[in-house]
Amino acid sequence: MTEFWKKEADNLFRGTINPPRGVLGQLLERHGTDTVICHPTFRNADNIGRLLRNGIEGALVNFPDRRVAFVVSDGTYTSSNPDSSTIDAAIGAVRKVFGNDPPENIIVAVTPYEGYLGNDIPGKGSALKLVYEELAFCEATLAIILDGDLRNDMVQWQRAFRKVADFHNDNYPGKDMFVTARYARHFVDASLTRFIVGPLTTLMGVFVPGGISGDICLSAGAVALERGSWPEERYKYGTDISTTFDNLANPQSVIYELYLGAKLHDITDEAKLSVMPGEVIGAALERILHYKDLVEEKLTVEMPLGRPVVWGSDKTGIEFIDPGYTSVFRVEQKVLTLVDRWAEFEEDIRMVLGDQKTVELEKQVDNLRRVSGELRGPVVFLDFDTDKWIDALYRGLALVLKEGKIDVVKRAFNYLYTAAFLEFCKKCLIALGLDTFEKVMANQEHLGVPPERAKEFYDKNVDRAVFRLAEEFFAGRKKIMEYVSGGSW
Repeated sequence: MTEFWKKEADNLFRGTINPPRGVLGQLLERHGTDTVICHPTFRNADNIGRLLRNGIEGALVNFPDRRVAFVVSDGTYTSSNPDSSTIDAAIGAVRKVFGNDPPENIIVAVTPYEGYLGNDIPGKGSALKLVYEELAFCEATLAIILDGDLRNDMVQWQRAFRKVADFHNDNYPGKDMFVTARYARHFVDASLTRFIVGPLTTLMGVFVPGGISGDICLSAGAVALERGSWPEERYKYGTDISTTFDNLANPQSVIYELYLGAKLHDITDEAKLSVMPGEVIGAALERILHYKDLVEEKLTVEMPLGRPVVWGSDKTGIEFIDPGYTSVFRVEQKVLTLVDRWAEFEEDIRMVLGDQKTVELEKQVDNLRRVSGELRGPVVFLDFDTDKWIDALYRGLALVLKEGKIDVVKRAFNYLYTAAFLEFCKKCLIALGLDTFEKVMANQEHLGVPPERAKEFYDKNVDRAVFRLAEEFFAGRKKIMEYVSGGSW
């Protein structure tokens, strides 16, 4: 073990690629770690130092009675590209915080994850797989996973996680715990969560709005669910939704929804048909197929839609935080994406929607192509409204359950969710008075909600709309089995 870890300072360790099995867990066991705070990182050199400094400050306040290990599991440094910028930034920041007298109850381990268990697949899942497996070698009872690009106050967030963990231990002794975060995200952010993952969680009988929250908290038992073999998509981007489904399927898991204000991070522009959405969608469909018997059982019975144990701002002490403004939304690019990449996805869409509905959608694509040369007048996309999207979900899920066609369905959903998400964005833009292409393009460098309107806007136009989508999907979910039994369409 000492050959793998380089001791940078007291309680501060640097690892390298190809970490042997047990090497992290043994380090944590020697320290007597009972709480692990993990940051999966990729090119986060500009933020990881601040995040660790703030996190250590939080641990001293919120976990003075526990032995805490901070683990940075980094994908920036690889054998083909030994970029140590993120690792160096983490090590440098902790050196300054620790000085010559590090807190006795806190250690920090910073390591690349490449090569663990012979796995060289890059992705957030690979970063977390190292931690999930290694916790089997120590007695840690609590794991908090927090994205490496966070700019929130970790003192505040840790306090909320500690409170819910203590509540769980007092009220559900012997049960596993899975805490997923819910926050106010910009209306152009987190479309996968809102349009795919949230509705799909209802197939397990419980609506988890933060189904791919990157910031979670797990008991040792919930961590243990994540050990064993994983599909490739889970190693890449699909780890969060997979963890959610594993806990939904586990009768011993109590699931919590923790309100954390707003997620202040690098806003992602997911509606661009890139790799990440496909991997997340694929991982979700893989879990549905994995739990096929349970899903089909729940599709055939009448039951109310369950919810996690909800901790709102009244319990977390974190009030609404305005997600603010962003420049990532480019309406010109959105239109071109829908038009230019239609042919790439048409065959898969036809297998999901059938000939008639595909022809109808193609007419909308042709119409958008005609206006794409000069975007003027009312904002239009593909008119793929909520009803059409829900029906597409039903049809795609039927194809997965009946024929196991995950690759076909994930590709079709990748395009179709983009179309549905942009209809949602259109409604939000119109509510802000941006009802023409000219107005959107004039404002998209600084797109957001006036601060005095933000709380009401996000409640009415975002949260309620997303909840209605999941509820409507759940209410008509038996249509899935009708499509399964009805054959082709």
